[in-house]
Amino acid sequence: MKLFSILFLVILLFSCDSSKELIYFQDNFEEKPSLHAKFNLLIKKNDILEINIITSNQEATLLFSPQYDSKTSSISYASGVAAKGGYLVDQNGMIELPYIGKISAEFKTIEEIELIIQDKLSEYLIKPLVKVQLINFKVTVIGDVRSPGTFNVPNHKISLIEAIGIAGDLNLTGARKIQLIRETSSGIIDTTLDLTSKQLFSSEFYFLRQNDIIYVPQGPSKISYSNFRQLMLPILSGVSIVVSTVGIFLK
Repeated sequence: MKLFSILFLVILLFSCDSSKELIYFQDNFEEKPSLHAKFNLLIKKNDILEINIITSNQEATLLFSPQYDSKTSSISYASGVAAKGGYLVDQNGMIELPYIGKISAEFKTIEEIELIIQDKLSEYLIKPLVKVQLINFKVTVIGDVRSPGTFNVPNHKISLIEAIGIAGDLNLTGARKIQLIRETSSGIIDTTLDLTSKQLFSSEFYFLRQNDIIYVPQGPSKISYSNFRQLMLPILSGVSIVVSTVGIFLK
């Protein structure tokens, strides 16, 4: 009986220790995050831009508007592939528009590109309105999550937490310290982010960039549980045999 009590206490302690590893955002905020105000999406090479031009003159609008089927440009979180249509930012960081020619897009925000195009169109049109959308903003979530995959982002902004939510959240066995892999003009960034800490909300990596990869490795709880089973199952089997044998002799 004493042996069963000891085994029960060991299992209870193991469970408490493992559950603590699964809790998100355990500490306190050191300062109030203001990342929403600071975040700016910057256009990169190989991005695809949808550009819509609107003026009071319908014929002029059609003349300067890009010629592609807008029906193929619909995007959603679940599509998993880049939308078709739009203008590709080439290896020189440029896009080319009808009658306007080439303009530089790399390292510029959506708003900056809109203003550049509007300025150039003002030579031909009265008060043109230009709307630009990045249509191949996608992030990839893989590893120990419920629904890994590549997801398109329709609104140009997505946080790490939102991306994990779209992937169905981490499995109970997933590590709460995850990897974020990002390709930049100066090389690959590989950083570790701790989901158990509220300091994540102050991280420069809290908002994702296009083509970011989030990798969730197996957590120590799964590894510890496997080791625990390997250790305890033979002991429990042995105890069971002893109890059964004693029970037979006591009949």
